[in-house]
Amino acid sequence: MFIRNVTSNIRIRTLNRFCSHNAPRKTHVFENKPVLYGDEVSPPVRFVLMTASVLDIELKFHHIDLFCSEHRTKFYTKINPLQKVPALVAGDDVIRDSHAIAIYLCGKSKTRKIYPRDASTKAQIDQMLFFNSAELFPIDSAIYTEYFTGKWPADEEKVKDWYRLLDYLDNRLSERTWLAGDKVYLCDICCAATISSLQLLLPLLDRHKNLKSWLQKLDALPCFEINRRGLKRLNVFVEKIKTIL
Repeated sequence: MFIRNVTSNIRIRTLNRFCSHNAPRKTHVFENKPVLYGDEVSPPVRFVLMTASVLDIELKFHHIDLFCSEHRTKFYTKINPLQKVPALVAGDDVIRDSHAIAIYLCGKSKTRKIYPRDASTKAQIDQMLFFNSAELFPIDSAIYTEYFTGKWPADEEKVKDWYRLLDYLDNRLSERTWLAGDKVYLCDICCAATISSLQLLLPLLDRHKNLKSWLQKLDALPCFEINRRGLKRLNVFVEKIKTIL
């Protein structure tokens, strides 16, 4: 037990150095700071902000208040006709999907620590990024959309699907420390942002022991202060709706 605790402490200290959003020196990989449009209540927005933090890339954050429908304004629609957040404007590059933005930032960075070039590792990371895009986040988005229009409890089938996906992840984490191997990669940050958001409405079940441990380790990383900040803002609106349901 003592050896296990010491190993765990060493791992956390190592990851703290790896993932510090208070790094004294930022990496200047862009001539001008890219502008990220979004709202921290959004898991995809937090994912991009945490990715930039890990890579020590400075972004100019332009707040688009989702709860004031600023994503539907003419101003923002010109940036993203889909009226979704986030969107990144970096010189002539305009990118309108969080997964694409995160990979773009990794490609611009001098470090490949969260998105390495090795084909096998990259395939594992991509697999989990696509899993978030195609499976996890659509359910998160659907349940929250219905919740904020007054529909609660959530659709039973969506809840079943959500816990089925969490079962899959928990089983995956029984075989490895992180989603794509023995290190924190881009996909861990991505999926954690989504799962921690829906936890406000649908907590993990007792059987999700591996997921709980994984989330706790991630939450201990300095860059996850961004995630906690966004969850705090999101929870304000969640609690407001609870008072009228």
